[in-house]
Amino acid sequence: MELQMPDLKALVFHSAANVTFFYVFARVILNWAWRSDFHDWWRIPFGVAVSLIAFMLLKFLLDDVILIQYEVKQSSARSNIKIFSGYLYRGVFFMLCALGYCYLFRFIKERQQRQMLLESYFNELTLSSNGKSPLQQRLPGLLYTHQNMHHLFSCLNFIYLKLADKDPDLALFSYFSTDLVRYYIDPDTAKSTKLEKELVLVSNLIKMDQIMFPEKMPLRLKIEKGIKDMDVSATALIPLTILLLRFSTAKIKSQSNRGEFSILMLDGQLCSRGSDIQCIEDSGSLKVAFEQLKVQMLTYKKEMVRFEYEIIHDTLNFEAVF
Repeated sequence: MELQMPDLKALVFHSAANVTFFYVFARVILNWAWRSDFHDWWRIPFGVAVSLIAFMLLKFLLDDVILIQYEVKQSSARSNIKIFSGYLYRGVFFMLCALGYCYLFRFIKERQQRQMLLESYFNELTLSSNGKSPLQQRLPGLLYTHQNMHHLFSCLNFIYLKLADKDPDLALFSYFSTDLVRYYIDPDTAKSTKLEKELVLVSNLIKMDQIMFPEKMPLRLKIEKGIKDMDVSATALIPLTILLLRFSTAKIKSQSNRGEFSILMLDGQLCSRGSDIQCIEDSGSLKVAFEQLKVQMLTYKKEMVRFEYEIIHDTLNFEAVF
């Protein structure tokens, strides 16, 4: 029907409809179907079907308007399969063109963003090279941090001296905290390779937990004799102990302890085991924390040889070999 009316108005109307359908499908339908936060798969076929139906209805509506305007008697041309297939072909063609346009638009936008990031990166490099060296820039921060740590130790020592006679438990807690903070801020090169320091800190952490939560059952610590002087790096012992104290509770009064944490040597390697550690709260978060610790040790320190654990009925059992 469109081909039977070589009229300028009909050509303009149909061309405007084609262009409108192209941009609406490219900028509205595709954005709605593909850029949804939920990524609903049904949006793509639904959007294509609705767009095709709307396009063909619009074309037939334009034909009716032109027929009425020119007072042309309606014939059986509407049911002609050739005209129907022609409209269907045009709809599919413009949707494919809109798809290519959408991908091209996204490609250009991403390339511009990458270019802006590269320019920003090189500008920062240029500014840093023209200014002070990284060491000179960080020197005030290092001095500031050193003064803060010195002040912190002075405050903790003051608290310890004041509480030594009034509350021995709090004084001991302050002393353990000072020792733990000093260990954290010491560089790795200043730390001894012997196990004695780490074992003392692990024991102190368990004692601090008992001081903070006296109503809890204790976590029993078992250390194999003769391993304190072993030259083994064991930086994972402290974060592992903190995880156990964080996620294990002890509200079951019928048990004398909430499990056993053992540190021993196994085939010349340091091994830590957790046996029947009771009442694990939020086991999902514990699994995530264990996996993060495992990845960190394997990626950065390369100390973790084996790390196996299982949680059954709120009871944790694990074995970690360094």
